[in-house]
Amino acid sequence: MPSPRTLPTCASILMVSLMVLSGCAALENKETHSTATAESGIQTPLAAPRTEPRTPAPNPPPSVERKLPIGDVSLGIDNRGDLGQIIVDSTGRTLYVFSQDAPNEPTCYGECADTWLPLLADADPAGGVGIDVASARTVPRRDGREQVTYRGHPLYRYAGDQTDRDANGQGLDMFGGEWHVLTKFGEPLA
Repeated sequence: MPSPRTLPTCASILMVSLMVLSGCAALENKETHSTATAESGIQTPLAAPRTEPRTPAPNPPPSVERKLPIGDVSLGIDNRGDLGQIIVDSTGRTLYVFSQDAPNEPTCYGECADTWLPLLADADPAGGVGIDVASARTVPRRDGREQVTYRGHPLYRYAGDQTDRDANGQGLDMFGGEWHVLTKFGEPLA
């Protein structure tokens, strides 16, 4: 076994050897590329630039909630600073409306509904202070479930909102229309 004094020396020799081998391999690769270039008469870059478009990750990523909650729903009003007082669900999550929806007719299905989660209920929703309970209803979706509406606007949650204070979907243009929060008066915030 080597003495403790020779261990740093052995490690140093090993590191120098690895650096020399790496340098030789790089030099060999350069010579091979240069020879091939000289024989063909065509100069090519070592690394061709990427020309095909990159596929960006979905923005936002689809929801991880594959089975949407259905049950009792209550609507409320929350003050969100720059947005003012807006309609939220009973957990404080921001609710949105889609400009392509006709009154009481949701149009967001499939991939759209993976990003914009329909607010589902098994009965007409309750309402907190400031909510017109008579304007809170449900309408049938094509998939047989009941979606909550307020003043005729089908309501959605946004998969890009991570907390109950987020409103990252306000003003987004996705799936052929715009998405907006609802003011306390039940109107889309432009």
